[in-house]
Amino acid sequence: MEKAKKEHCPKCKGTMMINNVYVKTGENIKIYVECANCHSFVARYSLLTYTSDKPYEILLQKLKCLEYRSGKKALRELEEFDRCVESEFKVVKSLAEQEEAKTVEDLIKEKWEERE
Repeated sequence: MEKAKKEHCPKCKGTMMINNVYVKTGENIKIYVECANCHSFVARYSLLTYTSDKPYEILLQKLKCLEYRSGKKALRELEEFDRCVESEFKVVKSLAEQEEAKTVEDLIKEKWEERE
């Protein structure tokens, strides 16, 4: 299964969202999604990792504890990481534009049912 969906506010049905990022030592990063129109709580996501529009910088931070003998190898890995993030973003955006009729909860339920 591979699907994506634009988040909709349960109150006003809007699609303009604000991501409030919560970082606390010892816990996963949490994103609290707020409707930009009516300011209602929409959803909360817990993240294991976070990648911004600066994937090189993020990967460098992840790799800072590793020592590379080859600068070329490090550069290749950084470029591959960047390509993967950009490629996946395009796929997700394309899937989300198809206006999936199911709710996010239903999509997550299907994912778990596939594992069984």
